[in-house]
Amino acid sequence: MKKVLALVLAMVTSMSLVACGGGADTAGSSGGASGSGEEKTVTLSLAHIRPVDSSADIAIRAFADEATELSDGTIQFDIYPASQLGEYTTVQERVSIGDVDMQIASLGSNMDKFFAMSNAAYLCATWDEARKLFAEDSEMVKLYTEKLADYNLTYLANYPLYFGGISLNTDAIDPTNPNAKSGIKIRVPSMTTFEKTATTLGYLATPLPSSEMFTAVQTGVVDGAIGAGAEMYYGNLSGLNKYYLPINDHFECWWMYINTDKWNSLSDKQREALQTAAKHMTEKRWEVAEQETAEYEQKLADSGCVVVEYTEEQLQNFADVVREAVWPVIAEEYGTENFEAVTNSIK
Repeated sequence: MKKVLALVLAMVTSMSLVACGGGADTAGSSGGASGSGEEKTVTLSLAHIRPVDSSADIAIRAFADEATELSDGTIQFDIYPASQLGEYTTVQERVSIGDVDMQIASLGSNMDKFFAMSNAAYLCATWDEARKLFAEDSEMVKLYTEKLADYNLTYLANYPLYFGGISLNTDAIDPTNPNAKSGIKIRVPSMTTFEKTATTLGYLATPLPSSEMFTAVQTGVVDGAIGAGAEMYYGNLSGLNKYYLPINDHFECWWMYINTDKWNSLSDKQREALQTAAKHMTEKRWEVAEQETAEYEQKLADSGCVVVEYTEEQLQNFADVVREAVWPVIAEEYGTENFEAVTNSIK
């Protein structure tokens, strides 16, 4: 009888240990796949910088809906538009440390000067060049993917916006001449490429954050701005755009990325869902970006702003003048080898 009882106790103990072991594995799973093989539902925080119901906000929500559907509901999102979690450079750092899961925005050079390279003056000058420059198999995307990884960030996609130009709240002086020396004081982002471009084109560059742009123009601290395009000027400088010079000085492209630790915690199916939805978002954006730029230029014109028209030859003259003066300076900042690899890849 004692032997039977001992055997029963041994069996009960063994079964308890197995059960505990399985429970510990499930509880310890930090991502999409649990020890039982079932995926855990995860809610990702996703930040961006455009207002609710803007074209970008609509596209980002469509991405989130598709990722949720492709993951069979195991990926959910808390979306924070309009810089609700902080200025994009701050959120970039928060994603790096895992305080925020994802962001789609420009990349701040405060983390690494290299990240300003995609905004380099006249890196591309036409939409066809832009498509080639930011293609998934391009040298640019390869370099950015590698550099993001250095900061615990995993690249998912890019999001093309527009070519940039100059907005003026005063009369333009010889606006089709790249060698005109107007002396007009304009706001520039705190990046060497914009400061050097502005001065090369005869403007007085005043570095200011975008959050101060409206007030600076309104109060006359500056009489215009460079570093954005028709969409941003129409939305952020309403009533202050007297002239718009669409000189295509830079191409604005956002980057979507996720904290690498969070990425690694997801299941293969969840990662595939994110990648597929991100790919579709980018493809759809390329289909409408050029037309949307033209629409915002027309909106500026309809609001009373004079939108200067440029021939292809005139735009090429601007590109030639700026590239000769600015590229040697910014190439050193981004790393000459990196910069030449990108510029050579689109020739």
